[in-house]
Amino acid sequence: MMYAFIAMSLSITSCSDDHDHGCEECHIAYFVDGVEVAQGELGEFCDEALEDVEANGYNLADDMVVGDYTIPAGQYPANEVHCGEHEGEHDHDDDHND
Repeated sequence: MMYAFIAMSLSITSCSDDHDHGCEECHIAYFVDGVEVAQGELGEFCDEALEDVEANGYNLADDMVVGDYTIPAGQYPANEVHCGEHEGEHDHDDDHND
């Protein structure tokens, strides 16, 4: 009986520790002349914050240096903020025909 109680307690605890539910890593896709040249990592967003950044974009407060590129501070639209995607899975040729 005691072992059953301990096993049940552990399974409930492990489920409640699942804090990644509804969370994704996000980055800004930075373009120069219509070509994505850098990805500025923004960190992990969860639940309402994730929905907000995917719908409204992200306001980068300070310049971000990524390799040889400086991503300037400013508002980045939702189509330039990618969450939970892997490199190469998104195509923005139509978004950046400047």
